[in-house]
Amino acid sequence: MAATNQTALITGTSRGIGPHIARAMARAGYNVVLTSRSAREVEALAEELRTSGAAAVAVPADITDSTDLERLVSVAEAEFGHVDVLVNNAGGDPQREFDQMSWADNEKIFRLNVLAPMELTHRLLPGMLEQGSGHIVNISSLAGRIGFPYTEAYAAAKDGLIGFTRVLRNDFKGRGVSASVIVLGAIRDAGQGQRTSDELGLKMPRYSTAPAEAVGAAVVKAIRKDKAEIVVMPGPGRLIKALMDLFPSFGRSMNQMAGADATMRRVIEFRKRSMLSA
Repeated sequence: MAATNQTALITGTSRGIGPHIARAMARAGYNVVLTSRSAREVEALAEELRTSGAAAVAVPADITDSTDLERLVSVAEAEFGHVDVLVNNAGGDPQREFDQMSWADNEKIFRLNVLAPMELTHRLLPGMLEQGSGHIVNISSLAGRIGFPYTEAYAAAKDGLIGFTRVLRNDFKGRGVSASVIVLGAIRDAGQGQRTSDELGLKMPRYSTAPAEAVGAAVVKAIRKDKAEIVVMPGPGRLIKALMDLFPSFGRSMNQMAGADATMRRVIEFRKRSMLSA
C-alpha cells in the first residue's frame, strides 16, 4: 500500500464498479469516505477496507438530496480534515423508452448522473482551492457519445459530465485543482451492463468488454498521471468512439451492426413485463 495521507470521497460504492474503485483507492493509500443509499452494503465495504489496513468511513446518503450532500461533506471533513479527491461514480439508468417515462423520471436520471456530481464538486471545490490542490474524477459512459438506444436522458447526462469535466479542468488546473473523466464502455463482472445481462440470461463477450478492476486502475492512473480522459474498453471500442466523435450520423448504423438495437429492444420488453407483473 503506497501511503498518500490524502482523502478520497467516492460515491456509489454499495455495488457495481463502486467497490472496485474504493478498493483500488484504498490500495493506493488513500483514506476513503464511502457513500451510497444502502447503509448495510456501504458499511460492509468500509469494514472490509479497514480490515485490510485502510482508513475507511461509511456515510449512507442519497446524493440527489442536497441536505444529504451537506451532511456527507461535513462528516468527511470532520473525520479526515479535508477531501483531496472526489470520485463521482454514482449513476444509473432504468433502461426504458423515453416517451414511456414521466418527465419526473427523466429529471431523476439527470439529477443522479450529472447534477448531483456537479453539486458535490461545487461543495468541495472551495476547500481544494484553499489548500491549493485537489482532483475531481467523473465516471462517464460511452452512452453519451455513441447514441446507444433508449438512453436519451442518461446519454445527455453522461455527455454533459464529459463537458463539465473538461471545462472544470481548464478553469481550475492553474489553481491546483485538476479534473479527469473516465469514459466507460461495457464492463463485465459488475455494473449496470452486467446486471442487465444477468437478468436476461445473456453472456457478455470478453472481446468487447473490460473487467471491473480496470475501472479502479483507471481512476488511480487518472489522478497520478493527471489524465484528462481515459476510455475503459478494448481497442475496437476506442476506435468506435473516435469515429462517432467525427461522424455522429454513423451511430444508428453502428448500433444495428453491433446488435445494440436488438439487445436493447429485449431489455425494453423485459422492463415492460417486469412492470406489469410487479
